[in-house]
Amino acid sequence: MCEALSVLGHTANDNDLVALTSISASTLNKMDAEALSNRGASVLAAANTKKTELATLQVTQANIDELDDALQAFNSAKASPRTSTAERAAHTQSLASLIRETSGILKNQIDPLVNLFRRTNADFVAGYRSARVVVDRAATRAAAAPSTPIPPTP
Repeated sequence: MCEALSVLGHTANDNDLVALTSISASTLNKMDAEALSNRGASVLAAANTKKTELATLQVTQANIDELDDALQAFNSAKASPRTSTAERAAHTQSLASLIRETSGILKNQIDPLVNLFRRTNADFVAGYRSARVVVDRAATRAAAAPSTPIPPTP
């Protein structure tokens, strides 16, 4: 489509259209996502404006629609990391309340149910209680002493 638009630009002495379509693959590779999106939107707009002329150069409405779909997919993929970051932040904020809720279920419902097995399965109850003890491994290790270099002997 860009090549066909370039031909139309040269034929009509349309310098703006020639400049829009005159780009190399290496230049496209150097563009950031926003510049690529803007260039694609400009090419799409030019193609929609010159549909009749493009038809004579074997560029169909299906080709234009394909570019439009690709541009929309690119723009949604471009926004995807920002959306993921926002979703992670929301999940992180809700984590504290979910932990409180889960701890409440353990303390108020499951712990009392496990105690019912004290007489019939004491090993199970002992294993459960030791599994419920939170071990802070980072706090139990001693910090490594800073090493001091030994001066060389003369």
